[in-house]
Amino acid sequence: MRHAIFLGPPEFTPLVAETLGADYRVVHVEAEASALEPHLARANVVVDASMKLGFDAARLDRMGDLQLVITATTGADHIDAKVLAVRGIPLLTLADQRDFLRDITPAAELSWLLLMACARQLRAAVHHVETGGWDRQRFPGLMLRGRSLGIVGCGRIGGWMSRYARAFGMSVRGCDPYSEVDAEAFEAMTLVEIFSENDFVSIHVPYNDETHEMITAEHLQRMRDPAVLINTSRGAVVSEGDLLAGLQAGRPRFLGVDVLTGEPDVEKSAIWAYAREHRNVIITPHIGGFSPDALCEVLRFTASRVRAHFSDGERSS
Repeated sequence: MRHAIFLGPPEFTPLVAETLGADYRVVHVEAEASALEPHLARANVVVDASMKLGFDAARLDRMGDLQLVITATTGADHIDAKVLAVRGIPLLTLADQRDFLRDITPAAELSWLLLMACARQLRAAVHHVETGGWDRQRFPGLMLRGRSLGIVGCGRIGGWMSRYARAFGMSVRGCDPYSEVDAEAFEAMTLVEIFSENDFVSIHVPYNDETHEMITAEHLQRMRDPAVLINTSRGAVVSEGDLLAGLQAGRPRFLGVDVLTGEPDVEKSAIWAYAREHRNVIITPHIGGFSPDALCEVLRFTASRVRAHFSDGERSS
């Protein structure tokens, strides 16, 4: 029997266990170092749907019986893939599961929500009313129709953002460092043009060495005024120091993010500190993909991949 530890919402543990079947002992573990530690030595499989705990070299070294790490996410920068590769332990994510992910839309929907909330200064307006105010002239909104959206990363989420934007009467431009831009969905632009020639910019790229701090002052200083920047990919895709300076200079005028550099240690983030004093920034706690109905599908699919991985290996041995 294989021992699998599941890091994620506890209510989904029965689903993971049922999908894995009787050959697996599934234990839910809270995403805290003290809770995880007693399970490291025996774990054969890690099913991670939380992203709250890092699996660095020191932690992985204490997992002597580990055979597979799988995440219910597209990104896995919290896991030391190089250590796993040296030990010959597979790391599976959803990044290459495009057919399955095509109709999983919560992350795109949150991205669009952040865009609209920034356009209408929703955070500031709500706070104004909560503190007894009622002055609409303090919160002029940006009408979406007739404006332009520049999308960095024109894959699955970028594609949905294009659909949403066109439904609101916006023009859509795209830049993708990994593939050619679909001419039917996007007008192709360079990365610099995306920032200099659009009213809204939304970032949807995977995080890796190539995209680390790919957005810098060079891009932010070119943004229109007012302009809105949305980032639901990874915080470190944008240079945090340059972004802070850009906010202070009004470029972007509004920011909506679901990710921060160094999360979940938000108190170390300069953007979080800025947002405590300025309501032109909206931050959500990496909730883009967290929708129970979608997570049910994702976890069932992820658990089925675990079974398939070991079944295929046993058949070939």
